[in-house]
Amino acid sequence: MNSANSIAHRHPAVSAVGAHLDELTEIAALAQRYYEEEGRPDGRSLEHWLRAERELHPHRISQPAQEEPPSEADSETEEAMHLDL
Repeated sequence: MNSANSIAHRHPAVSAVGAHLDELTEIAALAQRYYEEEGRPDGRSLEHWLRAERELHPHRISQPAQEEPPSEADSETEEAMHLDL
């Protein structure tokens, strides 16, 4: 066993960091492919990154939170803020 594997075996956090770096490398490669396929457009790197992330890890992408209706207390507070004193 080489020393890098020995360290990862003794320290699970090192192994987890390595796995995360592998995932980031995979996302970056796919985002680069999108960039190349689209003719290397400027200003779209975040879009390419997020698209690659969604494609590779769709289970990790959460849906936007739906806004809850305001409670009665919120309505009273909002009304009080609009009073002319």
